[in-house]
Amino acid sequence: MKGEMAAALHLAWTRKLGQWWAHYNEGYLGGALKPPLIRLGEGREQLGLWEGRSRRLTIALHHLQEYPWLEVMETLRHEMAHQYAQEVLKVAAEAPHGAAFRQACQRLRCSPRASYQEGEERPEDERVLRVLKKVLSLASSPNENEAQAAVNKARRLLLQYNLDIVELDRERGFACRSVGPVKARHTSHEMWLPMLLHEYFFVEVLWAPTYQPQLDREGSVLQLYGTPANLDMAEYVYVFLSGLLEQLWVAYKERQGLRGERQRQSYYVGVLQGVYGALRDQEARIHASQALVWKGDPRLQEYYRYLNPRVRVRRGGGVAATPAYQDGMEEGRRVRIHRPLHERRDTAGGLLLAP
Repeated sequence: MKGEMAAALHLAWTRKLGQWWAHYNEGYLGGALKPPLIRLGEGREQLGLWEGRSRRLTIALHHLQEYPWLEVMETLRHEMAHQYAQEVLKVAAEAPHGAAFRQACQRLRCSPRASYQEGEERPEDERVLRVLKKVLSLASSPNENEAQAAVNKARRLLLQYNLDIVELDRERGFACRSVGPVKARHTSHEMWLPMLLHEYFFVEVLWAPTYQPQLDREGSVLQLYGTPANLDMAEYVYVFLSGLLEQLWVAYKERQGLRGERQRQSYYVGVLQGVYGALRDQEARIHASQALVWKGDPRLQEYYRYLNPRVRVRRGGGVAATPAYQDGMEEGRRVRIHRPLHERRDTAGGLLLAP
């Protein structure tokens, strides 16, 4: 039975690879490629392989089993670039990763490297991250005024860093990173978190369609775009607030004597709107005291649009202004992001145009 289940799952994966291949072929290449034979490979030496003579495109089985789907899609597009260079650009004598292949990678929005790598951290990014970690570690003080002063300093530092790189037009080293769970449906509060990160932590955000091979289930995952320093800070805030919501809800339920979870979403949204309002007020104070005004990073927006040429804006519904929602807003305005910034864990990256 296990063998039959594995065979059925592998067949589903092969079909799914074919669907995403067709989507990328149409969306990025205008249908220029003819469908290859897509197969799963048993070896571990390569993540993917294009064989022009037999017209076979292979994705390693262990790649599907051990890596996030959007990283597998980076590999798929990489092999499609080899196919495009050979069958459309008619390159025969050129080196495997030569100019024609790089041109194909540009069209397919994939890395010409043999394996996916996130954006490289630059010395200035590393310096900013070191200072942010030091400042936020000071914010663990039990004194609320001291903690908030440290957080304000971190926000000013991050704002100045981003204003400088835009004004001086320095090289950014942009990357994209997946955060949070893959889910078929996302709740109202999960829609508020990305907006908060986009508005106040210098990243672009997108809900990316993806796939969970082990469960044979489609869903979406939140992806962030920005410099390594901004991605680290935004991911830290995402993890911090996600964990804090549950803690606040448990305490609130006990105080209010609530049973069940019916008011949980209203409370969560209220907390995040409260945090959003507190950050907005803090931003206004920074602008008033230092005349620092953030107008966005055109290069980041260009990078985001290049990777996602067919982005659609979708707005979710709100929640009722229940007492739990109002109490959550009051609680959220008192939230202080003041735990130390930890070393970033490994996270998935990948491109986002997807079926």
